[in-house]
Amino acid sequence: MNREFIKNMILAKQYERDAFLSLLSPTIAKHVQVIEKEVKEMIFEVAKEWVVDVSGAVNAAEKEKTAGSDSEIKVKKVSID
Repeated sequence: MNREFIKNMILAKQYERDAFLSLLSPTIAKHVQVIEKEVKEMIFEVAKEWVVDVSGAVNAAEKEKTAGSDSEIKVKKVSID
C-alpha cells in the first residue's frame, strides 16, 4: 500500500476518535480514554508474549534440527575393489 494512503487513514481514524469523544460528556470521555489506554497495554502485552513464544519455538526447532542432523549423519566406509 501507499505510505501516504496509510498516513491519511490513520489521521482519519484519529479525527473519528476525537469526534466521538467530543460527543460524550467530559467525565465519560475521560473514562473512555482510560479504557482505551488499558486495552492498548493489554494488546501490547499479548503481542510481546506471542513474540517470545514464537521465538522460543523457533529456537527449539533450530536446536532439534541441529541435534538431529548430527545424530543422523553417519558415514559408512565403502571399499572399492
